[in-house]
Amino acid sequence: MDLQVKKIVRDFGGMTACARLLTDHGCPITADGVDKWRRRGSIPTRSLIALTKIAHKRRQRFDLLDYIS
Repeated sequence: MDLQVKKIVRDFGGMTACARLLTDHGCPITADGVDKWRRRGSIPTRSLIALTKIAHKRRQRFDLLDYIS
């Protein structure tokens, strides 16, 4: 099983937008940090939880099953 990190980042607006959203939500990270997730193919749990909360707040569908291959 693989997490499609590139697709998650894209669905949150790309590296810079994703980093800004997370930083504004209290989970500081740079765009370079988000790029490292993409290259590594994994997202830290704390950031994944933050993305879930951000998606809920934005009324954006975010189901992890959509990102697992």
